[in-house]
Amino acid sequence: MIDQKFLEELGITDEAAVKSITDTYSADIKAEQEAVTTIKTQLDEANKTIKSYKDMDVDSIKKSADDWQQKYEQLEAQQKEKEYSDKLDKFIKDQGMKNSVYAEYLKDKITAQNLQFDDKGILTGGDAVVKALRESCPDAFAADPTERAAAPTSGRVPQAMSGVEARFYEMNPGLRK
Repeated sequence: MIDQKFLEELGITDEAAVKSITDTYSADIKAEQEAVTTIKTQLDEANKTIKSYKDMDVDSIKKSADDWQQKYEQLEAQQKEKEYSDKLDKFIKDQGMKNSVYAEYLKDKITAQNLQFDDKGILTGGDAVVKALRESCPDAFAADPTERAAAPTSGRVPQAMSGVEARFYEMNPGLRK
């Protein structure tokens, strides 16, 4: 320790020099003590962090991450299934099935063949399945409203006629005979 007595033993007796040396020494000691305190604080924080890592159950964290990954993949698959089902329902509705039994039959046929929609939203192979069903079971489909019947000979206006045609035959009843 550098103090006045130590300096006097070295032969430094000038009071101003002794004061200057002891003040400088005291400032250096204080700075070193602050540095040591800072380093101790950093070391304590590092030890706490290391301990928290040691206390972590890494295996359970990995398992939890795997569980969440599975849940995500499952939900993603369900979303894709729903989108496919919605598109398929719209496709079947557009075919003009007579009732839900025929519609369900067509849906089962398409899903059994695992037909998929392309990037443009077109069911690849769907038209062939519909065509085959039209040939094997024409009664499954409602009448095509775009088809026009010939002039009625039964005395009734055909259902497939437009409102204009129906009105024409109502105004001209003599044409029905």
